[in-house]
Amino acid sequence: MATEKRWGREFTPRDDGLHPSDAPGWWEWWYFDADFENGYTMAGTFHFGSPRPPGNRDARFIEIAIYDPEGDKRSVRKRYPKEQCSALEETCKVVIGPNIFEGEIPKYHLYFSEGEQGCDLTYENMVEGYFPTIPIDVFGEAHVGWANSAARAKITGTITWDNKTIEVKGNGYHDHNWSDIPLSEAAGTGNSFFGRLCYGDWTFVWGAGQKLRRFNHHSTRLMMAYKKDKLVAFAQNGNLAMADYSISNLGIDYPQSVMLRWDEPGLVEGELSFKVKQVIEAMDLVSRLKPFQRWYANTFVGRPAYYRYRFDYDLDLTIVGERVTGKGSSWCEHHKLV
Repeated sequence: MATEKRWGREFTPRDDGLHPSDAPGWWEWWYFDADFENGYTMAGTFHFGSPRPPGNRDARFIEIAIYDPEGDKRSVRKRYPKEQCSALEETCKVVIGPNIFEGEIPKYHLYFSEGEQGCDLTYENMVEGYFPTIPIDVFGEAHVGWANSAARAKITGTITWDNKTIEVKGNGYHDHNWSDIPLSEAAGTGNSFFGRLCYGDWTFVWGAGQKLRRFNHHSTRLMMAYKKDKLVAFAQNGNLAMADYSISNLGIDYPQSVMLRWDEPGLVEGELSFKVKQVIEAMDLVSRLKPFQRWYANTFVGRPAYYRYRFDYDLDLTIVGERVTGKGSSWCEHHKLV
């Protein structure tokens, strides 16, 4: 049995296994990203079911992007028949066509090969896995399972870019989410950001959201702070502010400046601010819908989009009494649902 800890419990292999459901809107994904020392980056997911409305529990697909140091992208989004896909419930072993993500703490293996792009990577945990069991406000009203498997991992292996195999090493992240309804309904947020910072001995996994109008645009916050290999703080009280809006090539606005503040005395206090220096991913989330569905979404929901940013940050936090300040660069994702 997993050991109970403050804010959650010890991570188990079952947490990273399949969580099947008969719900029509059920979805589940295994997410991973990588930041390599040679300037390349990668992010992707193995999907069972679709997290985007309308729900499709029978979908099976991979969605992976590799970016070069200049921000050019090679992306793969490919569906496979259900009979060519499988996932174990007792541990992490997910197969979608020829692609596989498998392993248990402290080591995972990621392999994908589609056309001229691919990777063969090993993830080795540098911090403890964790399963939060307290209510997580940033996810909204409906339950979203979250297994934080590898908040910081050492990565070695190869990536394939236009049929060229490149040896890489760096650091990365892996987690796992699931729910019975599409993500926009489960999260209840109009804007949500999610990112990670590695700063010396510190690893910060953070989320920030601004609720939909029916929730009075309430701001939500999440911060998991690790020192060396241990989780030392889990905070949720704070505010989100966005400013300096610009228009992307989608014709959809996004903030260039973001300020996140936490205010839990004795736990996490202070600010993380960042300025977007590059939009490396911009996806119109209704572009794949049928014409009537696109019209309905744009008329009554908003202009939903997914962004991934490179940003420069200014960090000034006090974690359980220890002040951590610094500047640097990182990246994050932004789900813009209104």
